[in-house]
Amino acid sequence: MKLSKREMLLGLITLTAILLGLTYWLAGSRIAAQRRIKADKIRLLHQIELHKRILTEKESWFSRLEELQKQLPVYNDKTAITAELLKLIKRTADEHGLDLVRTQPYREEQAGALYELGVNCNWEGKLESLVHFLYDLQKQGLRFDILQLNAQPDAQRDRILKGSMTIDCAYRKGE
Repeated sequence: MKLSKREMLLGLITLTAILLGLTYWLAGSRIAAQRRIKADKIRLLHQIELHKRILTEKESWFSRLEELQKQLPVYNDKTAITAELLKLIKRTADEHGLDLVRTQPYREEQAGALYELGVNCNWEGKLESLVHFLYDLQKQGLRFDILQLNAQPDAQRDRILKGSMTIDCAYRKGE
């Protein structure tokens, strides 16, 4: 059997198409993997550059951390920390004429060397008293942070507000 030039050309084109399709099918997953590897490489190079920059600034971060840690009070393990913090909040509120109707502490949470205790307070008082109380808490630095504050006018008394707030207390434990 003799093949004509046309049949040989068609056979060669078919064989080439089959080989190209087979190559694409076999190499397609590898090409996608290579693209993923290239994207990961670029992402990792960016992360390396970021981490290098952070490492060059390490000393300033540590000095800032030490400065902030000095602002936090340190309690020993024998101290009733919840009672101390509640007394301090109550004393600060009394100084400014803000009446704390109810205070309810949450559970103490630890985050590394830092401890946090949330206190939910229901309060009543004048706007001026509330502002002075909040300012006094803010002056104490990292020790106290107001997470949530709700206020509304008291319907029965003129110029009196009532509401609730959540105070986050931060401290450390030590010797």
